[in-house]
Amino acid sequence: MREQERPWLLGDVMRRHDQTDGSMNLTKAKQFRRLRPALVASMLAAGALFAMTFAAGCESPVSAYCAAKCTCQGCSQVERADCLDDVEDAQRLAEHDGCADAFSTYMSCYVAEGSCSEGAWVSSTCATNAVALRTCSARSATFVKTACAEEKDKRTACGLSGGGADPCAGGDECAAYCAVAASCDELQNTPPGSTYVNCVVACSSSGSSSGGTSGGL
Repeated sequence: MREQERPWLLGDVMRRHDQTDGSMNLTKAKQFRRLRPALVASMLAAGALFAMTFAAGCESPVSAYCAAKCTCQGCSQVERADCLDDVEDAQRLAEHDGCADAFSTYMSCYVAEGSCSEGAWVSSTCATNAVALRTCSARSATFVKTACAEEKDKRTACGLSGGGADPCAGGDECAAYCAVAASCDELQNTPPGSTYVNCVVACSSSGSSSGGTSGGL
C-alpha cells in the first residue's frame, strides 16, 4: 500500500469506530428509556416503605397509648378518635403544669409494661407512675384509670359485674389489683384457696376490700 493512501484508510477506520460507538450509545439510551418507568416505580415503592417504617418507629406516645388500648379492648373509629383527643388534651395540660416528664413516664410504662388480658389492657405495674402524674397534675391525669376502674373493665370484658369502687384506696385498691391479675375463670369461680381468693384475703389487712369482692367473694 502506498504511503499517501494510509491517511485515508486511518480516517475510514475511525469513522466506522465512531459510528459503532454512536449506535451502541443510542441502543443503551433506548434501553434506559424503556427501563426508566420501572426504575422510578421501584424507587417510589422503596421510598414509601421507608416512610412507613420511619413513621411506625416515630409513633407518638399518645398514638401508642390509644393503639394499645383499642387493639386489646376493641374501639370504634369514634372511640379511637375520642381517646386521641382526650389524651392529647391531657398532654397539653401536663406540659402547661410542668409535668411533661411525669406524663411521658406514665405513658411509656403503660405501653411497654402493660398487657392485654382477656379483653382488658392491664397496666398495674404503672400504679406508682400514675400516682406521680396525679400528684403533679391531677387535671392532666383524668384519663388515667384507677385500679378499681381497671377491675371494672376487666370484669365487664369477662361478662361479669362488680369493681369500680370510688374512692379507690386501701383494701379496695389492693383487691382490685388481685382481680386485674386474675383470669376470667378465676373471677367467675372463686373456690377457697385459689390464687385470686388468697390475694384478696391478704388485702384485708389494709382495710375494706369491697371493690375486689363485689364480683362474688
